[in-house]
Amino acid sequence: MSPVQRFWPMLMAGLIGGAALAAPFAVASVSAAPRGEDARRLAAEIVVMQADTAHLSGPGLQELHRRGLKARLGGGLALLPLLIRAARRDVPSWPAPDRGLIDGLRRALEADKAADLAAGLARLAETYPFNTAGLLPPDTRPRALAAAGAVHENYCAGCHDEPDTEVPRPAWSLYELGRKAPPRELAARLVIGVRGQNLTAMDNPLKDSEISGLIAYYRRGAPDEN
Repeated sequence: MSPVQRFWPMLMAGLIGGAALAAPFAVASVSAAPRGEDARRLAAEIVVMQADTAHLSGPGLQELHRRGLKARLGGGLALLPLLIRAARRDVPSWPAPDRGLIDGLRRALEADKAADLAAGLARLAETYPFNTAGLLPPDTRPRALAAAGAVHENYCAGCHDEPDTEVPRPAWSLYELGRKAPPRELAARLVIGVRGQNLTAMDNPLKDSEISGLIAYYRRGAPDEN
């Protein structure tokens, strides 16, 4: 088990800082990321941190949820050196972590300097790009949408269809996320937000094709809205 697999539960704070999706799939259903699972996890985590940083300064955010986002960002920044180390085994050409940059990001978060945080994360996103091959464009074929709907109903709806907004990091509506988030962000949130049981060693239990179908499914909106 890699260091990321051991520590990955600490990052599982959810799609917008909320509860992670859980699906009891077999290990055999896991498909390898285009550049390796650890590399894609790192890159996806950076994309999600960028989006969460934008949410921090967005209108209408309750203080409770703002604290939850800051906690999630703090946890992600604390583990970035470990994630980068693991990812570089997948992509040796990726550079070692810039500790000065990461330390600066932590200070920016603590000081509520969202612009500085966003700028630093943009540098990280350029250094460790998120490869969406196999995930985007979303799979809009009827068969893929039907399969995605079954996954949602069986494993996601219980938490995400009725979010508990009285907690710092709610399991926000995935349909709402599908309407508002760009496809690349939605793909990243599904990559890091979907996890399996301990038997899967915290690997993402979904195939790329299944995530692609889920992206299309959530972007269509809830069934009663169609």
